[in-house]
Amino acid sequence: MALTQFSPASPASPLTTAPVRTRVVRDFNLANRTRAALKLVPDLSVDNAASVDNGKFIAIIASIFIAGLLALLAINTSLTSGAFTMENLKLKVASVSDQRDATLNQVASYSSPDQLAARATKLGMGPQLTNNFVNLTVNKP
Repeated sequence: MALTQFSPASPASPLTTAPVRTRVVRDFNLANRTRAALKLVPDLSVDNAASVDNGKFIAIIASIFIAGLLALLAINTSLTSGAFTMENLKLKVASVSDQRDATLNQVASYSSPDQLAARATKLGMGPQLTNNFVNLTVNKP
């Protein structure tokens, strides 16, 4: 750096009592400098490109992808097992419904008038041939 002093164009006159001001100019020769004063980012020149490792990044992305596929497989498996369980329950409901219908048909056949008359005859009952009435107005002592 070179310092240069500048003096005013005219020398100080005897009428002025102010001191003479000098201006300092600094010479920054930027062409001779080889590196910047501030460094904000690391040097990523071709020489340092070999030190940047892409393998770790690829491994992380691949592991995230594989974890996502495994999660998707687990969800799909659980949904499929739920579907099989639901299908088995539907078959059981259909079987129970068929049994209920068979039982209701059997009860309906036993309660028909012909079946009731046949079973009454087996028990020794018979049809009533005369009509009997109950008279509630007659007082018996």
